[in-house]
Amino acid sequence: MLLRSALQPGVVHARQPIRRSPWQNQEDLLKNPSLASRWQRPLYLSVGFLCLALGVVALVIPLIPGIVFLVLATACFSRSSPAMEHWLRTHPRFGQLIVNWQSSGILPRRAKWIIIASMLASYSLIFFETDSRQIQAAVAIVMLVVIAYVWQRPEQVDAP
Repeated sequence: MLLRSALQPGVVHARQPIRRSPWQNQEDLLKNPSLASRWQRPLYLSVGFLCLALGVVALVIPLIPGIVFLVLATACFSRSSPAMEHWLRTHPRFGQLIVNWQSSGILPRRAKWIIIASMLASYSLIFFETDSRQIQAAVAIVMLVVIAYVWQRPEQVDAP
C-alpha cells in the first residue's frame, strides 16, 4: 500500500494512506461544497447522463426542446461531476445558453421563436392525430402557459 507523508508532499512512506475514492474526494468537497454526498453522487451522475442523452436525441428530433434536458444535465453534473458540468458550460454551441439560463433566466429571442414554433408543430400533430377534444384542450392550455412563461423571460441582462 502506498503511503504519503503529511510533512513532505513528495515523500512516500508509512504515515498517511492515499485516498483513491472515485466518488468522493475530500479536496473536491472543499473546492466545491455543492457536491452531493457519497451515495448521492452516482445517482446525480446517472440522471445527468440520462438527461444529456435525452438532450442530444431531442436536438435531432425537432419537436422536443433539447436545451431543457441539457440544463437539467448541467444541474445534475454540478452536484456530481465538476468536469462534466464544465464541459457543458463551455460547450461551443450550447454553453452560453446554459450559462445565461442558470445565471439569470435569459433566453435569446431566436430561442424563444424556436421553442414556440416547435410547440405549435407538436400541437398540430396532436390536433390532427387525436380525436379527444379534452386532450386537445388540456394540451393547448399547458402549451399556452409555457409559451407565456417563455415569452416573459428576459432577453438580455439589464445594465446596473
